[in-house]
Order: sequence, then C-alpha cells, then structure tokens
Amino acid sequence: MRKLMSVLLVLVAGLGFAQQTTAPDFPAESTSNVVVTEDQPVQPAVTEEKPVQATGSVVYNDGKVDYVAANAKFVISAEDKGSGVKAIYIMVDNSLAGKYVDPISFTTEGKHTIGYRSEDNVGNLSAFKMYEVVVDLSAPEVKIASDKKVVALGDALYVGRGTSFTLVANDKYSGVKMAEYAVGEGAFATYGGAITLPEQNGFQTIRYRATDNVGNTSEIKTYTVYVDLNAPKVSLSVDPAAFEKDGVKYVPAGARVSLEASDAETAVAEILYSLDDGEYVAYNFPIVLSAGTHTVKAKAVDLVGNVSEEVSLTLVVDADEPTGELIPTQK
Repeated sequence: MRKLMSVLLVLVAGLGFAQQTTAPDFPAESTSNVVVTEDQPVQPAVTEEKPVQATGSVVYNDGKVDYVAANAKFVISAEDKGSGVKAIYIMVDNSLAGKYVDPISFTTEGKHTIGYRSEDNVGNLSAFKMYEVVVDLSAPEVKIASDKKVVALGDALYVGRGTSFTLVANDKYSGVKMAEYAVGEGAFATYGGAITLPEQNGFQTIRYRATDNVGNTSEIKTYTVYVDLNAPKVSLSVDPAAFEKDGVKYVPAGARVSLEASDAETAVAEILYSLDDGEYVAYNFPIVLSAGTHTVKAKAVDLVGNVSEEVSLTLVVDADEPTGELIPTQK
C-alpha cells in the first residue's frame, strides 16, 4: 500500500500540477492497472501525443519559440496504438489543472505555457510536456528619417534637392517581416532601400506602414515635405557707384561692396564671398577694397542647402589724385 501511495506522489509531482481540480490529474482508478515491483520501474506504454497545434492564426517560429496573433486557438491531440486515449490533462500558465476538452485560447499578450500529458484506457500515462508560445497582439512601430537636413518653418517641413528617406521599424515580439511605402497616391511597394522623391518643386507625401511576422500591420502614417529645388539669388552693389570707362569700372578709395541674397521658399542660411580668387568666407559686413584691381565673387546658400549661381564684380580702386599743370598761352 505504501508503494502504491509513493507511485501516486511521483506521478503527480512529475506532472507539475499545483492543485487538484474537478478533473483530477490522474483518476484514482487508473492506478490499479500500474504494476510496481521492487526491481521494475513504471514504463508508460502510451504513444506520445502530437505537438500542440495552433489554428486560426499565422504561426511564426524564430528557431526557439512559436509566435501567434489574435484569435489563435491551440489544439492538443493524442493517439494510442493499444487501448486508445482516454483523456488529455492540461495545465495552462501554471494555473489550475484540468481535462482538455476545447481548444485553448489566450486574450492577453505575451508569453504563455501549456503543459499536457495523456492517459490511455488502461491507465498508462505519457510523459509530461510543456509548450511555450508568445501571443503577439501589437503591430510594429515604424519611423521615417532623412539623410539630409529637414527644416521646419511654421507647420511645414522643407527638404532640398536629392534628399532620400529611410524607414526604421521595430516589433517587440515576433519581429518585423516587412515595411511598405507609397509616394503620393501611388501603390504601396515593399521597402528595400532609400526612398527618393520626384524632382518636382512643391509638397510631396510618403505613406508608410510595417507588418510583423504574425500579420499585425501598423496604421498607415503620412509624412509630407516641401521639396525646395530653387536656389537663392545673390547680388553685389558698390557704394559709391562705379564709374565705367572703356569697359572698366572705377571706384574711389574706401568704396564698399555689399552683398544681398533672397530665397523664395525657405530663407537664406548664409552668404559667402571670395576676394581675388581667395577662399570663400562668410559675409557679414560690407567689403572695403584697397587700391588696385579687385574681383569679388559671391554665392548664397538657403536653409535646405541649395546653392545659388556665382556672381562676380571686378573693380579698379583709383586712389591716385589727378595731376595737372598750367600751360600759358601765347598771344
């Protein structure tokens, strides 16, 4: 009798159930068919049941764990070559144990476990097995980024010529399967590299989304930018105004050259100038020229990087005082 009670305790411990339910882990009558001797341990004769099968959802395995989406139901089946399967016993998420009757489902996201074993009609018990699954109810998060500076003016975003965009998606459970995008009203395409916009001045829109490995798809996001293809305009002026003689512009000593620039879409970021083919430097104040011949070159850059055409002005600073003599006339 003591040996029989020991067998019962071992079987219950092996199943791992914490509490008794109305569907016992092992019905008391099943122990009558288990033969125990001093030298012969118990050897279950039941055929191992098939793995737990998920239905009603995409199943993705990352090499270790199964991932499923909402509405997944888990079916456990077993077979026995002899007397046939009497019952399958389960333990879900370490909760109360019971008999398996209907497919198992989960309503909360995250990792879940299903423990199970089966009994045949003569009391043989299969090994206890554990199945792990992750229920993924969340769509991926996806963001868009540009390879060049984006300028925010008011409620609008501005980019310059040649700007490209990348999508970055993350999923906390099953992982990202793919990202998709569409430019304007075009059809969605699978994202595979940098997104470029048509070379057209004005507002343009990118729509994008991502899907994880069990089919959860994010809401469509839109990203609208103003593509500014127009470079600024820059001009030079001199004070006092130059005097032109034989195609040469003359100014007096102390003449000051001023630069101005404007941009139609964004704004001017900086004006640059070069004096006598020197290196371009930032323009901040009017340029005062010394005596001699000088060439001033200038260009402007707007906030999104568009560069104007170069303009130049060549001046001769005449610092010499005129000379003269009185020539008497003869009568």
